Amino acid sequence: MNQLANMAPLLIPVLALLIPIVAIIGSFVTRSRREELLHETLRQLSERGQPIPPELLNGCAVAERRDVHKLIRDRNSLQIAGSVNVAAGLGLVVMFMAMSPQSWLWAIGCLPLFIGVALLLVWKSQKNQPVE
Repeated sequence: MNQLANMAPLLIPVLALLIPIVAIIGSFVTRSRREELLHETLRQLSERGQPIPPELLNGCAVAERRDVHKLIRDRNSLQIAGSVNVAAGLGLVVMFMAMSPQSWLWAIGCLPLFIGVALLLVWKSQKNQPVE
């Protein structure tokens, strides 16, 4: 029991990091399985010489349109995340400068500030690229 109490501070962050990893893997497996079933259905229909219902293929087209919309949303979320990080970084710089002007603590605000600038640069570079 004592060993478990000693390992708890290590296990909690490890488990917290595993949760999103499991969620990502789960969504990937689900999407792969769905596509596999769709392809198997299309293969069976074509082997039997039956016509392929347009709804099956339209589902693929709808998924492609969703991907384009998702890409546009992702670009917008880059802009939002970049702006929020720049604002948070500037806020931290100002706060730490006001708390103790002779200290180096203001540099802590540079971390989110530069992350925000990088996100805005990525957003700007993707904005100029055409959507496939």
